[in-house]
Amino acid sequence: MKIKTFWAVSIGDPDFDEEVNKFIKDKHVIQISTGDTILPYDELTHTLTILYEEVED
Repeated sequence: MKIKTFWAVSIGDPDFDEEVNKFIKDKHVIQISTGDTILPYDELTHTLTILYEEVED
């Protein structure tokens, strides 16, 4: 199993969804976890961590 974490500085970044969907399309996803953190300068950081296995042809 492998782990990949994506993060964005703000919610609603259209590239974030596209990047995640492109990554998982050929993976066997086992679990997805999300988290949000408010940084000291009032920026919101969103993380999405994927536990997956490579799909073998």
